[in-house]
Amino acid sequence: MVVESPSIKFRLEITLPGKAMTRRDASTTTCIALVLLLVAQGLDAQQPPRALGSTGPVVYIDFAGLVSNAVGEFGDLVGVGGGVNLSAKVFPLEDSRNFGLRADLGWVIYGSESIPSCISDPCRVQANINTSNNIFYFGLGPEVILIRGRFEPYVYGTLGTSVFNTGSTLQGEYFEGAETHFNTTHLNDWTFAWRAGGGIRYGIWEALSVDFGVEHHGNGVADYLTKGDVIDGPDGKVSINSRRSEANLLTFRLGVSLGLGGLREIVAF
Repeated sequence: MVVESPSIKFRLEITLPGKAMTRRDASTTTCIALVLLLVAQGLDAQQPPRALGSTGPVVYIDFAGLVSNAVGEFGDLVGVGGGVNLSAKVFPLEDSRNFGLRADLGWVIYGSESIPSCISDPCRVQANINTSNNIFYFGLGPEVILIRGRFEPYVYGTLGTSVFNTGSTLQGEYFEGAETHFNTTHLNDWTFAWRAGGGIRYGIWEALSVDFGVEHHGNGVADYLTKGDVIDGPDGKVSINSRRSEANLLTFRLGVSLGLGGLREIVAF
């Protein structure tokens, strides 16, 4: 008996010494052959797509939303945050398209508060004083695609910097553009930072993919403020309760990846 699949072919022969094959033996053989055929077809389906060709250096632009989760001592003081990430990646070598370089630029807001305030006496004009706690970051490093195909798992690492920033702005119904003119920076701390992460891209069109990933931000020791650390005194003065500790976090990313400058590869299934 011969079992075939589009890419796998083998011969199965079962003989019972000393006697001819019975109907029961034939049924058993048929069942085994069917099972092996299903396994063969499954193995064939697991084969990665074939790359028929590629053209030129390829640049990818990724845009994603972030959910952040602080860890360690930083996590004891800070809850869940959110932000955005913009990445640019290039895979320049035709014979090594699994290796590329990436640059990341992002922003995470890990805390905020809004305080109603009067800006006239008597209080005829009201506005809100909005305070936000932010992390701005930049990194540059390699990316390695582990498997080529419609599903592409990848890992990467970057070196760069993070900026911990807390500022207040004035916002109100009659103060359009006030954030530009009435703002105060309470703290600004730059730190060396490394990031390591990975994810999976799923191709939905020739040059468009959905991207999901997880990243660890190693920010080291930093000065920062949390919600409530900018304190308004009864005498009208403002005091700052600055904190200092390791300020690492995890981010979970979901976004899209757009290819520019040609197709990275034409995939056949």
